[in-house]
Parts: sequence; structure tokens; C-alpha cells
Amino acid sequence: MQFAERESEITLLNTMLAESEHGWGRIAMITGPPGFDKSRVLHAFADSAVKSGATHLSAICLRNEQNISLGVIHQVSQSLSAALGEMPPALKLLQEAVFNAGPRGIRPEDLNWIGVTHGLWEIITNHARHGAVLITIEDVQYADSVSLDILLHFINRLHSANVFMVFTVNEGPDGVPLRIQSDLMHHAQCRRIKVAPYSSSTISRIAQVRLGTAPDDPLADAIHEVSGGNALLVRSLIEDRQNAGAEAQGLVVDDGFSGSVRTLLNRIGSTPLRILRAAAVLDASASPPLLAEMLHIKQLAVVRTLEWLAEIGLLGVDGFRHPAAREAVLDSMEPDTLKELYGRAAQLLHATGVQPTVIADHLVAASTKHEPWALDVLREAADQALATDEYELAVRYLRYAADLCSGPDERIQVTLALAKATWRVNPSTATMYLPLLVQAARDGRLPARDVHWLLTCMLWHGQYDEAGELFALLEQAEQGDGQEGAEASAWRLAADHWLASTHPPALHRLRGTYKPSSLREGSERHPAHSYARTISALAANLRNGETEAALRTAEKVLHSIQLEGCNIELVEAALFCFIYSDRTQEAASLVENLCAVAERRSSPTWLSVLAAFRAHIAELRGEMMEAVEYGELSLRTLPPRSLGMFAALPLASLIEAHTEMGQYQEAEQYLRHPLPETVYQTRYGLHYLFARGHYRVAVGQAHAGLSDILKCGTLMRSWEIDTPLLIPWRLGAAGVSVVLKNNARARKYLELHHALPHGHSLRIRGFALMVLASAEEVGRRPPLLRKAVDMLQESGHKMELAHALARLSHSLAALGETDKARLIGQQADRVGQRCHAEPLRRSVAHAFESDFGAIAAGNDQNALSPAEYRVASMAALGYTNREIATRAHITISTVEQHLTRIYRKLGVNGRNDLPRLFSSKELGTTSGGVLVAEDPRHLPGSASVPG
Repeated sequence: MQFAERESEITLLNTMLAESEHGWGRIAMITGPPGFDKSRVLHAFADSAVKSGATHLSAICLRNEQNISLGVIHQVSQSLSAALGEMPPALKLLQEAVFNAGPRGIRPEDLNWIGVTHGLWEIITNHARHGAVLITIEDVQYADSVSLDILLHFINRLHSANVFMVFTVNEGPDGVPLRIQSDLMHHAQCRRIKVAPYSSSTISRIAQVRLGTAPDDPLADAIHEVSGGNALLVRSLIEDRQNAGAEAQGLVVDDGFSGSVRTLLNRIGSTPLRILRAAAVLDASASPPLLAEMLHIKQLAVVRTLEWLAEIGLLGVDGFRHPAAREAVLDSMEPDTLKELYGRAAQLLHATGVQPTVIADHLVAASTKHEPWALDVLREAADQALATDEYELAVRYLRYAADLCSGPDERIQVTLALAKATWRVNPSTATMYLPLLVQAARDGRLPARDVHWLLTCMLWHGQYDEAGELFALLEQAEQGDGQEGAEASAWRLAADHWLASTHPPALHRLRGTYKPSSLREGSERHPAHSYARTISALAANLRNGETEAALRTAEKVLHSIQLEGCNIELVEAALFCFIYSDRTQEAASLVENLCAVAERRSSPTWLSVLAAFRAHIAELRGEMMEAVEYGELSLRTLPPRSLGMFAALPLASLIEAHTEMGQYQEAEQYLRHPLPETVYQTRYGLHYLFARGHYRVAVGQAHAGLSDILKCGTLMRSWEIDTPLLIPWRLGAAGVSVVLKNNARARKYLELHHALPHGHSLRIRGFALMVLASAEEVGRRPPLLRKAVDMLQESGHKMELAHALARLSHSLAALGETDKARLIGQQADRVGQRCHAEPLRRSVAHAFESDFGAIAAGNDQNALSPAEYRVASMAALGYTNREIATRAHITISTVEQHLTRIYRKLGVNGRNDLPRLFSSKELGTTSGGVLVAEDPRHLPGSASVPG
């Protein structure tokens, strides 16, 4: 079985066999480290020798059989008996000796040594007169001493025999074992054949045959880098790539490679194995001096062994050639042995002063609890891990450190750090540490900032009893003297505002009503001061409306914050200041910046919260697909249970978006997510209730939907945050009343809405006009809806704009203005398409039994100048001459002159004929909800707004 990779070695062996056939006995010693094809070379050569007529006598030496006397010679004699077809007397003596051997095996004095040895050799040489005899011994280093003595007897008589003896032997760190060198290799006829590692070019040829790769494929270099050319490892990497399937690309390191590494571990000997295991434990910290000290081995021997381990492909310049090799070494150890090595490594690393994180890794792996310095190292390592955003690593260190604490103060500080680190990974997991911290707060062992953080944790999960107790502790601490009292005042005020704006029932339970209070003198010097100002900005926004001062405060926070801690409510308050001021474009930009920071910091909690904000903003702006994408990302990053009360926000966005897109089953699935009842005592619950009401109305459950919307109103009024920018519940109730054919009640809700502030919001004003139009007689609707469209177009909220356009189209159709209605319907369809609002698009299409294909113009519009085209398009949409003059910034007289020329050029009688000559595409829309001309002749900045 010849193989091309070792052709030169096999050719040399065949030459030596030919020489031995002339009566010149030969010896070949195939050497090389474990895994270097020695046995494969031997078998391939033996197969070819047998085919050429040689008699093959063989034996395989095993490590666990090296104490069985005559074990190797017994294997040779069995081969000889098979070749002769009979059992000569000398072989019978040997067989009887083996059969009668006692527990200690055969000793030379137990048999006729001279008779057996000479008899065997005589049989072999007599047989060799008829043709060459090949004797092969694999792994001769494991041969028993008696057999080795007999083999040496054969070698000393080899010079005149037609016998070729071939041995394989493993080379260790010190080369070939001493006895093999002195007893077998000293013979004048012995030729050493050292098997070399595979080169990259050899590996490339193997890959071409086995994998069909190209000659210049970089896979060969990658395999050589990982294997060091060790044939066993090379073959396993080739097999891993084969097993990965045809679609696999590049290097594949899998079970085959790991299994081959474990095979090598059984062949390298005890001392190299100890050094390799210690190197695996120390990993990047491994060095000859440290390994020597750790294992109590001379450093020179360690250096020599490391060089040898590199030669056989397990180690490289910087440690293990591949992490899978290190893992295989670690997996091969018994757990107790592994822990012992890690413990010893931790001691040595601490003594050398390496990075705390390196020592901490070894401490945790060792599970050792008796080192007096371990707690400090673990806490310092956790701080370093947090500084590099490795939160799960920090949690791992702190969990172990918590078991090492001796006193209550130590335990509280470690548990607090552990809770905060865990919060960044999964807030629900952090709850297990909170009871101890709440008790510490009761005992006065926590400063105000940590009491405030605990309070926000309790609010996050809706644990209002504990939150109330912590709030009382802040109020109590505020009465203290000096800086501590002043700092507690700032934190208490921040909690006051956060409760008022987000968890009003909890504040009402504590105080009855919300009464804004000022900071205590001296509080402005503390970090809590800016914290409190930001939270108070949100509270003021919900009660008094948008203020530029509040937005400036919020923007400053959002531009400077690094998302380092767990202060989610600070970021949340700043973002909601923009959202509840209808500044969604600015909010979207700010969230994008924060997401870039969160991606770098890799905190699941931050990533989930910010994804929820992106979903909410996208839904408000009518970007429904984005709302679904980010809402799902939020819940995929953290489940609703971990998001606590905040989970209502992404769920609301998903329900709203799927409802608008007509995906009612998907919306219903999100409604099935369990939420605690306390969520309806939060501002987030209002968004969820309103979304559920919208869904219920859409699926024909109008009364249930109205109940949800009215519940929003009841809560908002009782919480004193009754602003339509939070939830426009009166407009929602009015809209549902129209659906229920109760226009009188709809007008009542509209009157109540108009009595509220926040009339500056174009979105809310446009929404209100749209609902009002629905409650009016059909003849009075178009002017109201035109105004609504103008406002919603300018606001940039596409979904409301699409609804307003659709209602305007239906109204015009009901009044018999079919061409104009169709044109507006096309606009509604195009905006609805961008929002993926399929129910809306179907309602418009069904009204005209049309797919809104382009309406062909009967005349050449290219005859119009850009200014005339702009005037014609607005006139086609139903604008009056005065409205056109205002939008085009020209006089009414100029509009009239333009229209006269337009009618003449297009051959129409008047403006009522214009809608038939323009399609929605010609009038144009852009993303973002603003309708602009898409015709290239339109001047920049000119707008075509549906009438």
C-alpha cells in the first residue's frame, strides 16, 4: 500500500531489502515523533515486500505489554510458524515456556535460553535461503527486555543472512531511547530513516486529492499552521473538512482534530504530558521558568520538551497552535487533577504579579477558597472586566468572590457589585441579590446613591412595597447633616420625579399627590444633581408641555453618557423628553448614537432597551417594518420577564405595527405574552393599553377597544399626566365612537381634546382634524382633511398621513369627484405601501376597484414649463388659486396667468379636467411622508400636497 507522501522513505527501504537478498543482512530504524507516519511507512513497505516474494515476520510492541517477557518474540514466532506451516522443536519450546509462565513472566533461567535463541535464528536463516525474510517490529521502545535481548542476538548474526530487520521507534524530547540507541542502532548495517513532518506543498497535494482543492488554495497553509506538519493531525483536519460537507469553506477544526490530539497525549510519555498539561492550564502565561517551578522539573528539561512538543505540532511560538488542542488537553485530565493544577498556577501567578484577571481565571477554575489574597484579586479582576465591558466575566469573578467574604460589610459590597454587573446582562437574574441589599439599606449600610439604584430595580420589576420602603429611607437620609444629607436630597428628588412620571400610583401611595420640590442647598455639587434635573425634565414635560430648557438638558445627557452603569432611567427620561415633545427625528438620531455605544459595550440590557426605543420611534413615524425588526430584537436580546415593566413598550410597538400591517395573528401572539398586573400602574402600561385598544378595534371588537382607550384616559387623569403627546386617548376614543356610529360622543371627546395644551404638535393637530372630519357630514370633510394632510405631511408621520389621504379620497368619491378621489387614493396607496399598511391599501383599492396603475395623460405635459407644471399639479389636487399662490410664493394673478396657458397647452376646458391628466406617480411622493414632485422638471423645494 504505497502512498506518495512517503515515497522516498519506501524507496530507500526497498533498496535495503534488495541488498539483504545478496546475503548482506540489513537493519533499518524508522524514527520520528508520535504521529509521524512511521507505522504507515512500515506497512506500505511490508506490503510491497510480500508482493515481491519476501516472508514477513512481524510484531507490535505495546506500552501496557512491555513487562510480558518474550511477548515480542512470541509474536515473531507465530508469524514464523504460519510461514513454515509446521511447529519446529525450538518453537515448541518457546510456546511451552510462554504457556507455563508464572505471574512474573518468563526469566532467562526459566528456559533453555541458548537452545531457543539459536534454534529460532537457525529456522529463520534456513528459511532465508529460499528468499528474503523481513522482520518488522513496531514501537520497539516498548519491547520487553527478554525479547530485546533475543533481537540483539539476531542482529549480531545478521551480516551473513538474507534477513532485513526494520524497527519503528518514537523519538522523545531526548531523541531515541538510550537502550535502542546503544543496543540496536550501533550495528554497522543499521540505517536510520527519520520521518519528517509534512510540508505545505505535501499537504496541498493531499488536499487536492482528498478535497479537490486548487493548487493555490490557502487551506494547505492553514492546515500546516495548525498541525505543524504532524501527519496524524493533518489527516484529521482533512477529515474534519470532508465531514463538514461540500459547502464548507476554509479550515475546519472539529472532533477529528481533537481526537487526534488526545491520541498523541497517550503516546508522548509522562513528563511531556505533565508539561503539556501545565502549559494548557497556564495558557498565555506559560514560560519555561514558571513551568519548571510549577512541576519541580529542571528548566533545561522543560525547554527541551517544549521544543519537542512544538516539533510534533502541538505547540507553536506563542503556545498552542489552536485553541482546540488546548481544550483537548484540558478535557483529558481528571477534574481533581485539573483543579489542583489551576490552584498551583494561581499561587505562582500571584507571586509573579500578573494581571488580576489572569489570576482570577485560575482561582475560579481551581475552586480554591483558602488563599487570603483571593478576594482582593477577584474584586480587582471584576473591576477590570467591567472597564472593558466583559460583564459576564465580571459576574463570574464576583460570584466566586461572594463565597470568600468573611464579614457583613465585605459581603454587602461584593453583592452590590455583583447585582449591578448582573443587571447589565439580565435584570431578572440580578433580583436574587436584591433582598440582601434591601436589608443592608434598612441597616444603614448603603449610601444614598445605592439606595436609589435599588429603588429603581424594585420599580423595574413592579415591587412597589419594597420601593416605597427604599424611598422612605432616602427621605430619612435627606435629614442628615453635611454632604451626605445634601447628596441624599438629590437622589430623593430624582426618585420623586421618576415615580411621578413613570410609576405614579407608587408615588400617590407614598405622598398622595406629586408636589415638585427643589434641591437642598449644596446638592448641586453632587453627580445626583444632573441626574435629578434630567428626571425632573421628563416629569415637567408630561405635565406642562415641551420646554426648550428640558430638551437642552436631555440632549446634553444623551451626548455625554457612556452607558457605563445601570442608570437606564436617566437615558430613558432624556429620550422620552424628545419623544413626548414630538421630536421623533431628533430622538431617532440620538438613539442611533447610543446604539453605537451600546454595540461597543455589549450589554444585553442596554441593547434590548435601546432596540425597544428604536421600535417605538419607528412605529410613531409609520416605519412599521423597522418597528417590528427592532421590537423583535429587543425581546430576543432580553425576554419580557427580564425587561420587567419596560417590556410593555416593545410589546406595544409590535402590536401597533402588526395591526397597521394587517398581521392580526402576529399581533395577537404578542398580546399573549404574560405581563404582571402592576404594568398598568406604569407609563409603559399606557402604551400597551392603547396598542391593545387599536388592535381590538381593527379586528371588530370596537367596544373592547374603546374600553382599553378610556382606561388609558382614566389613569392619565388620575396620574396628572394627561397629555395627548403621551397617549392621545381622547382622539382615539373619538375615532372609535365614529366607528360605533356615535358622532355626538365623538364630538364630545374632540371638544375635551381641544381644551388641552400641546396644540403646537402638527401630528396631534392633524390627527385631531382627521378624526373631526370623520364625525362631520361628508360635504364638510374635504377642507378639514386637506388641512390634516398638510399638517401630517409636515410632521413626517407617514401612517397618519396615509390614513388622512385615504379618508380624503373616500370623501371626494362620496361627493362624486371621482377623478380627484382616485388621484388622492393613489397618493394614499403609495404612502401606505411605504408603511406596509395593507388594510389601508385594500380599502382604497376596493373603493375604486383599481390597482392604481398609472393613468395615461391624454396630452403632452412636456409642453409645460417647470413653473406651469407645479401650478398644474397643485390645481389637479384641488388647491385654490390662493393656496397655490401661498405655496408657490407667487401672486394670485400669476397663478391665473399660469392656468390660462396650461389649459391652452393641454387642450382642456378648466381645472376640473386636470386630475385625469396626472397620475399619483407624476405628482410624486417621497419617503418620510412628505409629498414632493418626482417629475424632474419640478423646481427644488416645490411641494405637491393632496387637496
